[in-house]
Amino acid sequence: MKNIFVVLILFVASYYQLIAGSGTLFENIGKGDFSDWKGVSVVDKDRVVALTNNSITYRYVDGKRYNKGFRRIDEGVKNYTPYYGIRFWIYLEKDEHTSLQVTLRTANYNKDYLQPEIQANVAINNKGWQQIIIPFKSFGIKNAQRQAFLQAVKEVSIKQTSSNNQQVLIKQVQLTQGEVLAVSTDIKGKSGAKGTTVKYELNVGNTSDKVQSVNLRTNQYGWESMITSIEPAEFELKPAESKNCIVTVKIADRVPAGGREKQNIVIMANGRQLPDASIELITASTLPSPNILHTADRWQVVRDKVMNYDWAKKEKDKYIQLADKWIVPALATELTNDNADKGMQLFQTQEEYNLMASGIAYQLTGDKKYAENIAVFMRRLSDPIMGYSSTFRGCHQSFVQEGHFFQHIAMAYDMVKTANVFSQTDEQNIEYTFRLFIETVQLDMRQGAINNWKLSEMCGALYCALAIQDWHLVEDIFYSPSAIVDHLAHGVMNDGWWYECSVGYNVWCATEFSQVALALAPWGINFKDMQVPIGTTPYYSLMPGAIKGTGKNGINFDKWGPIKKNSICLKDMWDAIPKFADYRGVMFGVNDAQETMVGGEGYDLAYYLFHDPEYAAIVKRGTTRDLLYGVAGLPETNSVLDKQSAYADNMGIVMLRSQKEGRPINEQIQASLHYGTHGGAHGHFDRTGLLSMSRYGRSFFNPEMVWYGYPSYMYKFYVQTSLSKNMVVVDQKMQEATESFQKLFYTGKMMQASLVETKSRWSNPPYGGMMYDWAGNISFAEKTWQEGQSIFVPQKTPEYGQVTGHTEPIQQQRLMVMTDDYIVLADYLKGEQEHTYDCLFQMKGFQGLEATNKKFIKHDTQMNTDPLGSAQFITDCNWWAVNGTSKASFFTCWGKDCDNTGTRVPFSADGDLKIDVFSAWPQQKELMIGTAAEAHPVAKQVHFAIRSGGKTLQEGKTGTWVLGAVEINQAIDNLKELELVTTTSSDKTNTLFWGNARIVLKNGKEILISSLPQKKKNIQTPALEGKDYYGGPIKIAGNVIETALPAMPTSTKDTAITVIDLSGVKAVAFKAILGGDYPLGNEDARRKTYSSRSQGKEANFLTVVEPYEKQSVIKKVEALTSNKVRVELKDGRVQEITIDKLNGSNPKINIVEILNDKVLRTETSN
Repeated sequence: MKNIFVVLILFVASYYQLIAGSGTLFENIGKGDFSDWKGVSVVDKDRVVALTNNSITYRYVDGKRYNKGFRRIDEGVKNYTPYYGIRFWIYLEKDEHTSLQVTLRTANYNKDYLQPEIQANVAINNKGWQQIIIPFKSFGIKNAQRQAFLQAVKEVSIKQTSSNNQQVLIKQVQLTQGEVLAVSTDIKGKSGAKGTTVKYELNVGNTSDKVQSVNLRTNQYGWESMITSIEPAEFELKPAESKNCIVTVKIADRVPAGGREKQNIVIMANGRQLPDASIELITASTLPSPNILHTADRWQVVRDKVMNYDWAKKEKDKYIQLADKWIVPALATELTNDNADKGMQLFQTQEEYNLMASGIAYQLTGDKKYAENIAVFMRRLSDPIMGYSSTFRGCHQSFVQEGHFFQHIAMAYDMVKTANVFSQTDEQNIEYTFRLFIETVQLDMRQGAINNWKLSEMCGALYCALAIQDWHLVEDIFYSPSAIVDHLAHGVMNDGWWYECSVGYNVWCATEFSQVALALAPWGINFKDMQVPIGTTPYYSLMPGAIKGTGKNGINFDKWGPIKKNSICLKDMWDAIPKFADYRGVMFGVNDAQETMVGGEGYDLAYYLFHDPEYAAIVKRGTTRDLLYGVAGLPETNSVLDKQSAYADNMGIVMLRSQKEGRPINEQIQASLHYGTHGGAHGHFDRTGLLSMSRYGRSFFNPEMVWYGYPSYMYKFYVQTSLSKNMVVVDQKMQEATESFQKLFYTGKMMQASLVETKSRWSNPPYGGMMYDWAGNISFAEKTWQEGQSIFVPQKTPEYGQVTGHTEPIQQQRLMVMTDDYIVLADYLKGEQEHTYDCLFQMKGFQGLEATNKKFIKHDTQMNTDPLGSAQFITDCNWWAVNGTSKASFFTCWGKDCDNTGTRVPFSADGDLKIDVFSAWPQQKELMIGTAAEAHPVAKQVHFAIRSGGKTLQEGKTGTWVLGAVEINQAIDNLKELELVTTTSSDKTNTLFWGNARIVLKNGKEILISSLPQKKKNIQTPALEGKDYYGGPIKIAGNVIETALPAMPTSTKDTAITVIDLSGVKAVAFKAILGGDYPLGNEDARRKTYSSRSQGKEANFLTVVEPYEKQSVIKKVEALTSNKVRVELKDGRVQEITIDKLNGSNPKINIVEILNDKVLRTETSN
């Protein structure tokens, strides 16, 4: 068994070196005779001729690419990071200035993540042979990306760019670990108790071709207390020889727990100081555990809360119950479907909650059984044979979850270290596992990427480094390029919002930073109040795919808006949200977000750190508290921000709140517009869009009201696009994400106002949505089938994810005016060409359309049948021509017996919200009511066939859902019987019908199938004839179905068959629409897309929107001009709102209120 263990350790160690790339002192690039180099003109033994302006190139042989856990392995590239640089010998025939360029290239498949190539230029002059050594730090690349590039070198080229030497000779092109000497050690940071010593083993190697006499010493700053010695400090190295020495650091008694010093070891060779041959170690005085989640003193505060506050005791009981139920899982033996390409996982991700509960339970009770459970988990995680070192994957989800997983692992381990449940072997295995995980993170964090995934991963690595008290790793993960501090500097914008512009991501990232601050505080680092120089570049990430502004899928990666201060800090992130949270602590959604409850435990952590009274006010609005961070005895203060209007220019949101005196806060109206930073992959295409409007704690809309999830093609083909928003759209296309601005912000007593503007092209959405690497190289047609959501795919289509069909830039402005009782939206658009403009609203529960002069025009199955656009997903569209003001009424309710299926409304209060939309301008317009593509579980993979006499006449497959219908027109001359066959594996909902199924007779007449004799096998029959399976009308792909033949199998394990007897008729053809019914059942509560349409080079819209609970206060709305609207209230008051210079440089708004021809009050924006 001992031999097996040793062999395994050697295997793991060798694999570890393979991944990390330990390297040798020097290594040839390609073969020494240049036989595998290209561009070689003449070869003489071990040297090659390089002609002016010709390159000689070595390319590493292509190899397999795969994942080992969360490490990406590419056997077709070379990892150069263990090396110092490139060296070679060059021969000049004469003393003439000669320029050389060395180029390193990466593989093309890394183009979105790495620069394609980097260069270093060298100038030489001397005749004869000379050695050139080019450090990798001399190559032109940003430091934050250098390591990632060097991890994946595909090609090396050397080129003579200018010389009076017609040719030069080159030999021995090599990688080298040093110019003269190389010094390394596996571990550069350790801790020890006061009065003890720690030791580091250094390896020094001679990379030159001469014997080197070596001297090592410490280069002291001046006030060090620790005593450092090196043994041996002098020795001789032959060429290519390496020797070890021991650095011993004695930790002085004066160094307090958590104190640390740096030992800078410098080296001389043959009497010459080598500037690049040095190494820095960091030695710490051991800090007692616990110290990551909480210190011992902070844990005592938590215990005191439990003793004195009922809410804290209840929260403690929840942790205890979870910990008591936990049975520590064995290591996984079956691969999950989540990220299966990463290989075998060790545990399910959710085990982290049990782990944390056990650690917290131990700290609160002192019961060792909880610590023992954690010890069992840690032994399995760090098992040398079956644990992390064999899989490089702890949890079953993505790397972002892996980061969080290891955060909790390190915290739990730290919580129970004092319980004496770990042996010395356990500690060694755990440290080794933590170092492996840290390296996994380091390998992935050098691309210059700034995002929430990396932050989660780095926080996991940081806590692991703190747990093993290696401060060299801590500083690397915290301070190095693109590490945690850079994430704060470049990921957070001037207004405190995280660049992805989502409430959830802002709270999450602020929480991550805050927990880092708490973990570092015991070590004397005040990250809580640290002011970091703010990033001023428009880009946040350095990766080529993200640095170019608008990239793939139409995504824009820039940060927009003004920069008014020179630094950013953690508190800025927490300050960003309170002014937008309503009286309940709920904030409206932006981008990939729905309403979010930021009150309660979400802000307990913020108040714990900063004691800001506004944070306390938000905490008190919530219904839950955080035991770990919740401060007992919150101050009796109320928010002043929850009544005010507000905006954030970088995030690009403006929120207006009505200010009617004496009205309860829940009856005030709140509405917001979007105009700012796109938010990268999570951004929606809705500049000037009405993001939210709420009253009584009920909101009619958020960007995730219709949500298909990230994997679905609908995510970027519909959900994020302009067609699913409340805004004016051009030609039913998607608005380009461009920098937009707020031109006016006004707060008064009668009105609040904001004017936002943009100038953007409009295009088709990314065709087919987003193409994910994990989906494989499948076509869009295959993707629709996989999802059971077929649409028409033409023979010639754009590339997957390509944005096409751009218009010219369109000027667009939206003014929102908030009064006591309603909002006014004034829109202006102008292009160079003729366009169709649709002023859209997405509202549930259509009640009816009123207008003095309206005429029904048509019914369309789709808003637009163009297969490249998003309007194809809006179905069952009715159109009217209207002259004058129209009123469309909508009704939504929340609570018992209210139908909110297919929509996300997590925090709307129970009750009713009625909305009247008055379309006042243009006077002449077309209005549409269509059915939005809500996310209901209707998608099915359906196989069908039409048979007769054992012969198949037609067969196929389709994904039935909102669309996916198949038009059937099958010749059946002289057949006596017809079999209609369907199969599907999905039984979540009953939807399948042969719609309007009929037989065409020889004389040209058509008769319904329902009039002919039938036999059914395994057919689910609706309860009501002529209705769908849920009692509503039958509609297939927007077609209203008058009569239908059910096609849903009773059991999806078997085929559904209907046999039609044709013996009594002379049939020549069978016609039908095979598809899925949508919507299901009663449609009254379904979300509708409402459009007011205008055409021309420019367009004006005036819309009045009134939200109310019981009775409307508006009697009449009339547009006097395109810039003036008159609203007559039922109590006799008349309000006129005039807009001056909507598209000018100095817009103004005036509101006047009149009763019985007498002006009661008036107000003008400044």
